[in-house]
Amino acid sequence: MRLIPLISTAVLAAGFGVTAHAQLIGSVTASPATVKVGEPVTVTANVDVVSGNYCGFSVFYGDGKNADGYSDVSHPTPMVTTHVYAKPGTFTISMGGRSVESHPNCGGGDKFATVTVIEAAKPVAAAAVPAAVANPVAAGMATLCVAPWKLLGKFNVKTGAYTCVAKAKTPLPDHKQMCQGDLTYFENAKKGQYGCKP
Repeated sequence: MRLIPLISTAVLAAGFGVTAHAQLIGSVTASPATVKVGEPVTVTANVDVVSGNYCGFSVFYGDGKNADGYSDVSHPTPMVTTHVYAKPGTFTISMGGRSVESHPNCGGGDKFATVTVIEAAKPVAAAAVPAAVANPVAAGMATLCVAPWKLLGKFNVKTGAYTCVAKAKTPLPDHKQMCQGDLTYFENAKKGQYGCKP
C-alpha cells in the first residue's frame, strides 16, 4: 500500500510561485453626482494598499477622456481630479488597473461611479429684465415725453433733469411728471416745453 503525501496549499503557493497583486483597485467616487454642463466634477480614485509595492491605474470619465495615475511611496492615493463635461447626459466613470510610468497595473476588478450632467440654465436676456427694476430713472425716460412731445438734448442721468419740447401751444400732457430729488417740475405751453429742472 502506497502512501500519498498531503501537500498544503501554502506549500504549493510557495513552491510554484503563486503571486498576488500587492495593491488593488479600491474605489472611485464622483462629487457632486449631478452637475450642470460646464461645472466641475471632483473624481476621487483610491487604491487599497496590501503591501509596500506600487501600481498604476487609469480613470475614464465616460466621455472619451481619461487620467492616468499610480500609487507608490511618493504618490499615495487617493488621486483627486476634476473634470468638466461639455454636454448633458449620464456618464459612467470607471477606474481600472493600467501600466503607468513603469508601474505595473493595480489588481482587482474595475470600479465605477455615475454622474448626471444637465443643461446649464440659459442667461436671461437683458431686454427681458424690466427697466424699472434695473434703473428706475431710465425706466421713466420712455414716458417722460409723451407724443408728440420729444426729449430736448439728453436726459441727465446724474441729476434726472430733462426738457420735453413740442410746437408752441401744443396741449400739455394731463399727467404731470414727478421730479426726483431737488428738481422742480416746470411747464410752458406757449414755448412748448415741460420737464424737470434744478
